[in-house]
Amino acid sequence: MIRKMYMKRFIYFFVFFLLLTLSLFFIMNRLSSKTLEENLIGASKNQLDYVTGILDGIIYEANMYGVQYAADSDVRFYQRHVIELSNYDSQMKKNDIVDRLRQTLLSSRSIESIGIYWKSEETFLSTNSTPEARLPFKDVHERGWQIVGNSLYYFALYPYIQKSGQTEPTQYIVGVKLNTDYLKNLLKKAVNNDSSNAFFWFSPQQVWSEKEIDNELLKAVTKMLLPQPEVTIKYDYHTNSDDYYVLSRYIESIDAYLITYTQTNDFLQPLDRNRKVFFASILAVFTLGLVVIFTFYRNYYRNIRLLERKFSQVEQGNHNTRITENTDREFYTLFRSFNHMVTEIQDLFVSLKTETELRRSAELQQLQAQINPHFLYNSLFFIMSVAQFSPDSVMRMSKHLAEYYRYLTKLDRHEVTLESELQFAEHFLIIMALSKKMEYNIDLPQELSSLPLMPLIIQPVVENAIQHGIEGHQGAHRVRIDVRQTEAAITIKVSDDGKGLSLEDIRSLEARLESDASPEGIKGVGLWNVNRRLKNTYGEHSGLHFTTNDWGGLSVLLLISTSEVKGDSSCDY
Repeated sequence: MIRKMYMKRFIYFFVFFLLLTLSLFFIMNRLSSKTLEENLIGASKNQLDYVTGILDGIIYEANMYGVQYAADSDVRFYQRHVIELSNYDSQMKKNDIVDRLRQTLLSSRSIESIGIYWKSEETFLSTNSTPEARLPFKDVHERGWQIVGNSLYYFALYPYIQKSGQTEPTQYIVGVKLNTDYLKNLLKKAVNNDSSNAFFWFSPQQVWSEKEIDNELLKAVTKMLLPQPEVTIKYDYHTNSDDYYVLSRYIESIDAYLITYTQTNDFLQPLDRNRKVFFASILAVFTLGLVVIFTFYRNYYRNIRLLERKFSQVEQGNHNTRITENTDREFYTLFRSFNHMVTEIQDLFVSLKTETELRRSAELQQLQAQINPHFLYNSLFFIMSVAQFSPDSVMRMSKHLAEYYRYLTKLDRHEVTLESELQFAEHFLIIMALSKKMEYNIDLPQELSSLPLMPLIIQPVVENAIQHGIEGHQGAHRVRIDVRQTEAAITIKVSDDGKGLSLEDIRSLEARLESDASPEGIKGVGLWNVNRRLKNTYGEHSGLHFTTNDWGGLSVLLLISTSEVKGDSSCDY
């Protein structure tokens, strides 16, 4: 009787659900249309963001090349070389500059040409040898992006930086011309299908597109444009027979708009056909559903619900659960397999946990063992050399050397504090400063001093800054350590005023650090160890990053993900 009552309620619910489905279908159809349109708009926005990201990269690349050659010493002194050197040597200087410009173009598909124009001498060097190539340079009076003809240029002027209160005349102009065809090809990535189109709008006279644009639509859209950088704005445009949605993105650096528009009529027609099919099928589903539900409930529903509850318990971490209830024959094999599966999962988790702990411990011990204070002998030789005439230096060196190695003897601990790790690095810096002319500065906010940290993570980076930065550059003598905290991460920046690295060298170094295997030999092992330990302990979002600092040297950023620090502050390092 109880079973029949439950089944009766279930049938009532099913009938009510079908009637409710019929009554709400028209609303659902409209909501589906709206959802489809929102999905289309979302997809279009994603494509627009993707193209904007590529365009930002192209703009940055052009800016970088313009600034690079505007500050290049060979370019800056080229006119002096022309006067002072022989014809042959000055021609070789010219060929060298042009060859470097051409080498730049080999690595970029988006840049069509690069030229340098000296205004007073009217000298022009360019990768484009046509006479018309110099014409855009003659009327340039300020740096920035300009549309000349049907081409987009970035102009950098030297002097690049004007002194306060003074205006120096422009000596030469570096112009980077973008490949117009390449920019137009980017528009293909911003459209969904044949019902969409995209174009760049610079001004009423400058519109770039690979497809023909309806004039009325263009006029209507350009009247609605708003210069809001970093924001994608949506507009609606309607005609007597068609509906469109328009998306625009203002690109402030080049004072242009990236615009896409899509005709929505073609996308909504399938919904109308689906509505007709739905009415034809709902009656058959209603009749068949009653029979199927009754049979399903009687023979399968109860056992499936039992299996679902057990799976939910396993999903929540209860691997001791088992199915012991009496079941029908058709479910006996399934339940027995479930019990066997849970047993295997339980054994696997135990084995995996043990194996992971052993592997992680062995790997971190191996990585930590590779960090060796190899400067011991140099420190001892320094003590010997100054022992007779500077006892004070001997005492200072001995004190900090003792503190340095006393710290190393405590490495059986898996966790230290940021303050103690920086004190260890300071001992190293003091030892190095005693034997060579060097200045250092450490900036640690008080609220971060007790932050838990793995040991031996900062000193290798400081040692690398001295050995490969300061010692490799004459006159270099400064090291700075800055600790900062943001919402997403804690950064420890180690900067030096050494010889620094080029952008290409930085990318090559980061690629080597991301390798699973340590570098061959001893070069690069220290940084590779630090990067690997950061990722193993604090997650893949942590690690080392490299930038060029204001001194012209290299800054190494140790990035520690805040979520990992907060989420697992008691983990084994």
